[in-house]
Amino acid sequence: MSFSSDFKDETGLSLGWIVTGIVAVILALGVFMNTYTIDEGERAVVTRLGTVTDTWNPGIHVKVPFIDSVHRYNVRVQKTTFGRLADDEKSNAENLSAYSNDNQIIESYRLSVNWSFDPERITEAYRMFKGGDNIFNTVVSPLVQQCSKTVFGQYTATTIVQERTKLDKQLDDLLKEQLAKYPVKIISVQIENVDFSKTFEDMIEQTARKKQEVEKAKSELKMQEILTKTAIAKAEAENQAIKLQSDAKAYQITVEAKAEADAIKIKAEALRTNRELIDLTIAEKWDGKLPQTTLGNGVPMLNLK
Repeated sequence: MSFSSDFKDETGLSLGWIVTGIVAVILALGVFMNTYTIDEGERAVVTRLGTVTDTWNPGIHVKVPFIDSVHRYNVRVQKTTFGRLADDEKSNAENLSAYSNDNQIIESYRLSVNWSFDPERITEAYRMFKGGDNIFNTVVSPLVQQCSKTVFGQYTATTIVQERTKLDKQLDDLLKEQLAKYPVKIISVQIENVDFSKTFEDMIEQTARKKQEVEKAKSELKMQEILTKTAIAKAEAENQAIKLQSDAKAYQITVEAKAEADAIKIKAEALRTNRELIDLTIAEKWDGKLPQTTLGNGVPMLNLK
């Protein structure tokens, strides 16, 4: 009896089936170990013996065992900070310094860059830098320092403080221009902190304080001018009211005088043309008493008051 027959008799299985099962398990294990899942926000570059053969988008992929290699790249937006605060002695970040246009010393500054790999140029990223970190060490970091020093040198110390948004925009545009040939997308650049020399900061503080004092004086002067104008307007209004009142009184006197003159004129005209009216007037004013005084011809003098 052969060995295979003996084995089959004892186990109930043929050697062929056992070998087939082992091979199937090995193949399944090989497929499992060489299956890759690429998440959303990732891309992968596949190389075969060092040569780029494919790029993988999100999904499930299988590589050829032993000869294929998979290099993952995170294409989500990432934030990298450059520089450190002047008083942050525990930080391992490199201290960045620069000069302003008016030769003021920027002792340290810190800025952040929001960036991502360009998903459409991920093969270039591998060919240029292989590992994702290399791109910052070899390209982005030196360019950030160079561009930031260039931009700071175009502004005076005062405008660096006052026009931070404009400075951020100019640095953002310059970095995008310099990195256009690389498979990197710059989303935004923000200057987080700028530390000048202690002498300059003291001068800035004094200048700001003096400016506040000037603004306060201007405000008080403006208020005084308003009060003065208000008093003048009030006085002019009162004078105008007095003038109007005087004009009204004069007009009233004029009208009354004219009315009285017209009345006298009318009365005189009536007396001149009507003798009986004179006698009537005398009679109306006589109190019924005879006069105590007589004229030389014996005619009594009537008191017509």
